Amino acid sequence: MIKPVNAVGLGALCWLLTACQSIPPTQANSTTTEPAKTPNAAIPQPVRGTPSLPIPASKPDISESIHTVVVSDVPLRELLFSLARDAKLDLDLDVAAKGLVTINAIRQPLSLILERIVASNDLRYSIKNSVLKIEKDTPFIRNYAVDYLNITRSAVGKVSVSTQISATGQGAGDTGGESGSGDNNSSTKVENISEHNFWLALENNIATVLGATYEGETHPDIFLNRGAGLVGVRANSRKHREIQQLIDEIQNSSQRQVLIEATIAEVTLNDSFQAGIDWSQVSQDVGDAWSLSQNMTDISLFDRPSFNFTVNRDKSNGDSLQGTLSALETFGDVRVMSSPKIMAMNNQTALLKVVDNLVYFTVDVNIDEGDDNSGRLYTYESEIHTVPVGFVMGVTPFVSEAGEVTLNVRPTISRVIGQQRDPNPALAEANVVSEIPIIQVREVESILKVNSGDVAVIGGLMQDEKKKTSRGVPGISRIPYVGSLFKYQDDNKNKTELVIFIKPVVVRQASIDKDLRGFRKFYNEISAH
Repeated sequence: MIKPVNAVGLGALCWLLTACQSIPPTQANSTTTEPAKTPNAAIPQPVRGTPSLPIPASKPDISESIHTVVVSDVPLRELLFSLARDAKLDLDLDVAAKGLVTINAIRQPLSLILERIVASNDLRYSIKNSVLKIEKDTPFIRNYAVDYLNITRSAVGKVSVSTQISATGQGAGDTGGESGSGDNNSSTKVENISEHNFWLALENNIATVLGATYEGETHPDIFLNRGAGLVGVRANSRKHREIQQLIDEIQNSSQRQVLIEATIAEVTLNDSFQAGIDWSQVSQDVGDAWSLSQNMTDISLFDRPSFNFTVNRDKSNGDSLQGTLSALETFGDVRVMSSPKIMAMNNQTALLKVVDNLVYFTVDVNIDEGDDNSGRLYTYESEIHTVPVGFVMGVTPFVSEAGEVTLNVRPTISRVIGQQRDPNPALAEANVVSEIPIIQVREVESILKVNSGDVAVIGGLMQDEKKKTSRGVPGISRIPYVGSLFKYQDDNKNKTELVIFIKPVVVRQASIDKDLRGFRKFYNEISAH
């Protein structure tokens, strides 16, 4: 039986089929389609990089392998064979390797165990190409590199003061007209002598290490090549270890260097501070960067008097030295006379000299009486002299391993304050004027101990200055008796105090990128020109 078809359902089905048909795309009138271009050549294959080889694994150090050895009165040769077998080493034994061994080593490196065994049996060992070699510890030659100049230095510094007063007179009992004389002499002299012969000292030190074996000989087993910086020594392995340690410590100490900055300032004191600078007030103005202590001798006489005045490094307070110079303006006008910087090696004397060589002449007049016709004949001879005027500083530093710097410092400041005429009657008779400069010298010689980066202060060098100036009406003021009414004189009296700041800085890496990076700006300014 055929069921009648629902007209409504059939119409809906036709509508769905019509909606599922695809509509062909429409092209815009302005668009054209071009056929795809066929490449002329084949596409190259991608470049394949060379595969990197794997990093080879580092071969373990056999001498650092861990072993445990606990034996008592065991033959030495058997013990060495057993150790070589466990460490997978070949073994070469000297005939001198014999005797008994007692050792207790629990989980120790192979190198340490072998050191203990050979040290007690006058042997030495070496490991090369997986071969353990044991032989008698006979002397052999080893070369050591020593980086140092082939130079010998000698420095002598003297500071002396001498006052001599001569007196002449005639005694009461003298009848022959003879004069007696005496003198009163007072002098103080400080002399520093620094002898630095590095290579001779090194040779003597090595000879001392070898002294137990080579006593009485003149260093036949030490060979020095100062020009190449090499030291050859013939000794056994135990002595070589001691010599290597000695050379390492000597080079470590001798290669230390220090940068020394000095600032010399002169303060013209105000009327309120004629007694000098009040350093306790300076410490209050600057802050905690200052450290001031003063101790006088007590009644027991056990404690020595001391005066310590240092500037500590405190970055939070900025530049303490510049702050100190500003604080000194409270006491008067501050004038920085010099601010040198010098670098010196450990225990090496450095000299800084910034002076003008002042030239002056001394004149000698010889008078020949001659005869009645010729009269007197004058002969003149002049001799040239030079004297340095300016700033000279000699310093010898010693830098400890902890960074403490011990300084022997001697700053000297000299200047011309006037001229003195030679009173020789022969010069006056010949109408010759010979003037000699009057040099004022201020210097200090002292030994200081300062931490690296701190500032030591030397003060209290005071002096009185007197200046006389005369001014008046030109011409009239020079008339005798009347001229004084038309001129005036000004007498100025000033008291000045000289202050020296010394700042040592230990330099471990002398480079503008390392410890000397603070000077890079000066290098850049010079390079720019």
